[in-house]
Amino acid sequence: MDAISLISAWNNILLQLCYVFTEPTAHTFRQIMLGWVLRRGPATITGMFRVLGTLADKHWTVYQKFFYRAAWLLKDLCTAVMAQVIYPLILESGVLDEATGQPVADLAIDDTTAARCGKHVAHAGWFKDASASGSSHKGTVIHWAHNWLVGAITLRLPKWGMMRWVFPVVFSLYRKPTDCTQEEPFRSRQERAGEMIQQVAQALPGVQLRASADGQYAKRQVVRVLPQGVNLVSRIRRDAAIYQLPPTRKVKGKRGPNPKKGQRLPTPQKIAKYRKNGWKEITVQKQGYPDKRLVLGITCLWYHVCGAVPIRMVIVRDPSGKEEDDFFFCTDASVLDKQIVQRYYDRWGVEECILEAKQFMGFESTYGWCSKTVNRQAPLAMILVSLVKAWYAKCATDEPSLLPEPVPWYEHKRHPSFLDMVSALRKVLWHHRISPNLRFLTQVKELIESVSYGLFAA
Repeated sequence: MDAISLISAWNNILLQLCYVFTEPTAHTFRQIMLGWVLRRGPATITGMFRVLGTLADKHWTVYQKFFYRAAWLLKDLCTAVMAQVIYPLILESGVLDEATGQPVADLAIDDTTAARCGKHVAHAGWFKDASASGSSHKGTVIHWAHNWLVGAITLRLPKWGMMRWVFPVVFSLYRKPTDCTQEEPFRSRQERAGEMIQQVAQALPGVQLRASADGQYAKRQVVRVLPQGVNLVSRIRRDAAIYQLPPTRKVKGKRGPNPKKGQRLPTPQKIAKYRKNGWKEITVQKQGYPDKRLVLGITCLWYHVCGAVPIRMVIVRDPSGKEEDDFFFCTDASVLDKQIVQRYYDRWGVEECILEAKQFMGFESTYGWCSKTVNRQAPLAMILVSLVKAWYAKCATDEPSLLPEPVPWYEHKRHPSFLDMVSALRKVLWHHRISPNLRFLTQVKELIESVSYGLFAA
């Protein structure tokens, strides 16, 4: 692929989303996306405006008004990203559900904090930073921040081997009860997660969706609002009250309705401690490497959370005994034990894409403070992560120059990082702006080569 084709591929991705906006706002959106990719540093509108230079054909306040005044909805933009950009990649992955024949996609949900400054920033509050670690603060950091729920679709594309592609596509800003109004009533994180799953299922009606989340979302507010055909993999409490399935036949001579659950089983922790038979060895991919685990699967009822719907509980054990036992469950009892474990391990990809958005796309360095800007600007950094990945996945297989150059201190590197992807896009965009086909002097060409590291990668 030549440079024109690479530029066209990027522009086409943005053009596919423009029906969400009015025509003038769509033009502003494309310019902001360009400036955001090329911007090195905090994700400020003035910084993007400076990077655009002569390409910015509007007053700088127009780009700020895009976030707090322009008539567009984040929900519509997320739906457009899923339908226009992610859905073709889901089809390309080639994974089909055996029962329905529909394409399959995994949706991972997690929450994160985005540190902010200023007591007048809308919807900010004191939240615990769950990613904090270290002996100095004993893993507990309370900071003034926004609390975002992020939903990301995980795929494996055939041209990229076992590389895991994670695309953040749906977002919800958690508000504390004191920050809610009649127009925006309080909703817990679990209720917001249930709404996010429903939003993705509506945006991808022909896709078999498989959700996963950590233990705090293993609640009835999530499980009991799952759309039809969608199942959830999460952690189950070690002391959960689980039951056998109800008997299929009514006890002769016993009056009253049929029982909704069978006998009470020992807690998952006790089952793991005392059960000796039934364990199986499986091999799953964990952080890109094969990992052996012993699993014990049990079909049962977790009535408090899932009601009368049978679940598949899986106890996962490290054969070496170095790690503690894990306890997972799936709301669809027909799902294989190995698939449940693999889906939960793949959930870690949403943590990685949150880190990518914070480090390279300015997810935490947006300086807007009013409600509309807060609800739009930070998620746009996440959406940009998905767009860059989609562009790279499409173009890099046909253009070897986009692949990262080998370095002597990282010889075992197998897959491109997100920084490699955004650096490749910057390289294409800067080359297009600088117009290398012009007849530059040799000294000018050498100067361009010397500053390319700072422009593209670093």
